[in-house]
Amino acid sequence: MTTDPNIPDKSDPDSPLSQAERRTRMRQEWNDLIEDLISEGQDQGMFDNLPGKGKPLNLQKNLYAPELDLAHNLLKDNELAPAWILDRNSLLEQIRTIRTAIQNGWQRQRREFEFATSSTQRDRISNRWYDTCQTWDTEIGDLNKKINTYNLKRPLENLEIFKLDLEKELTRIGATRWLRS
Repeated sequence: MTTDPNIPDKSDPDSPLSQAERRTRMRQEWNDLIEDLISEGQDQGMFDNLPGKGKPLNLQKNLYAPELDLAHNLLKDNELAPAWILDRNSLLEQIRTIRTAIQNGWQRQRREFEFATSSTQRDRISNRWYDTCQTWDTEIGDLNKKINTYNLKRPLENLEIFKLDLEKELTRIGATRWLRS
């Protein structure tokens, strides 16, 4: 029997296909093993006499940063938030504001363009739209600098704010950079 060199051989334990299948099987078997161990422990009553059973959890303490407990308690007692949260909220509000401005501006300019009766009016509206886009491009550039600064200071990886791009924002709302008939 001849084998095609272009088709991976599953019987070869060093083949990438074989290794991928083995990793998938091990991952699945590991998950099954953990589930089986938890089920066995429940059946044997291993979780019945845990300390604090039936009592509410104390979620006030931060086990991962106990040295910040005093600072966090002071902020909480005075109804304040850490600076990075205030920065994040401010940036998210600025992003909402600029997106709303782009959407409202697009709707207004498109309507004006549709109802313009002469090519002179359309050219004027088109040029105004282009100038408005240029202004937003500058504002987005400034906002992206603030976003970069925030992203460098944020304490958690999953709190990253992604930078804006005018072309993507225009595409998102179905707008174009140039108004044409």
